[in-house]
Amino acid sequence: MPQYSPYAVLVAVLVAWVPALIAYAITYPGLEQNMTGFVGRLLGGMAAKMLTGIMTIVVVAVAFKAQRNEYVVTYILAYFIFTGFEVYSLMRKLRPQSGK
Repeated sequence: MPQYSPYAVLVAVLVAWVPALIAYAITYPGLEQNMTGFVGRLLGGMAAKMLTGIMTIVVVAVAFKAQRNEYVVTYILAYFIFTGFEVYSLMRKLRPQSGK
């Protein structure tokens, strides 16, 4: 069993989750208010999440070589999971509502 740092895994999940939550919080009001700003907010939020992730991966790869692999793998998995949930929840709001 390989050794791993639970702190590296926790930080990777938090660094993937917090920008996803912020991007969702920025995008959702654009969906409620008007559709013209929704696409810009969506793309801006996803770009900000991606840039945050790239920056943290570079910092961890340079500064914390011992935890590099577990951080990167955990971050990428968490990033895709949280992005999938974000896209699913936003697309659910875009579906036409029956009975209204």
